Amino acid sequence: MSILVLGASGNTGSEVVRQLKATETPFKVLLRDTRKAADLGISDKESIPGDFTDIASLQHAFREQDRLYVAMPPHPDNLLWMENVIAAAQQQHVKHIVKLSGFGAHPEAGSVIIRTHAQTDALLKASGVDYTLLQPNSFFQNLYSSVPTLQDHGTFYLPMRNTAQSVVDIRDVAAVAVAALTQDGHDHKTYRLSGPKALTFAEQAAIISHAWGKPVDYVAVSKDAAEAALKEAGLNDWLAASLAEILDWFAQGGYDTVTDDIQQVLGSSPRTFEAFAQEFVSAITSTP
Repeated sequence: MSILVLGASGNTGSEVVRQLKATETPFKVLLRDTRKAADLGISDKESIPGDFTDIASLQHAFREQDRLYVAMPPHPDNLLWMENVIAAAQQQHVKHIVKLSGFGAHPEAGSVIIRTHAQTDALLKASGVDYTLLQPNSFFQNLYSSVPTLQDHGTFYLPMRNTAQSVVDIRDVAAVAVAALTQDGHDHKTYRLSGPKALTFAEQAAIISHAWGKPVDYVAVSKDAAEAALKEAGLNDWLAASLAEILDWFAQGGYDTVTDDIQQVLGSSPRTFEAFAQEFVSAITSTP
């Protein structure tokens, strides 16, 4: 079995790489710049050059590859990129694609990122290539972007109102991906991946506060304020607007469903936010 990881430098992709390495499973990663292989802790021989925009490079990279993990950063060209991946996979007779999607993927969602997940999921389903779709809720680890304000004045800011969300640990999502890449029985499956409990962000703040032993506050901000902050942090206009939009979409509700898919695939319960909070506080206090 040969495995190629696309999007290996992203949040889930890098964790998939880490877990494949830990299990000593042979794999390679697709990189636009193979000189960055060392950043992932892999050798040059474990990387293959390729680019989502260049179908010829994908065709070359997919030769002799049985299974792909595909995760793409949010981008206006995601649909085109997925079309290229599927076309190259078909041409090279790739057997199975494990694709990262999103919880609640629907073509009429009020978020371009979620709508695009629905479109690209549909493309893969219709491709004739065996597939596994992973549709996780938002990640615990997204809170790491709030470390600076937590360190400065014990507060984090999101346009999430008082909405509950069944957020999930990215390591559990990656573990399901690794299972689908390395085991049989996951063909044509869609896994909706949640944490064990839906929490409001005020409740998350209380859990972090308890773990830290000092007050932590969550402040709900507007979509426009979130977009402005993302731009100030250096994100381009499209990405800042799209991330603010998806958070505002989550805030409208419907993302509090708790599933048992992680338990069914892994045979163990998903990590709790309380356990994550202990690690998160350690990161806050150890970061200069």
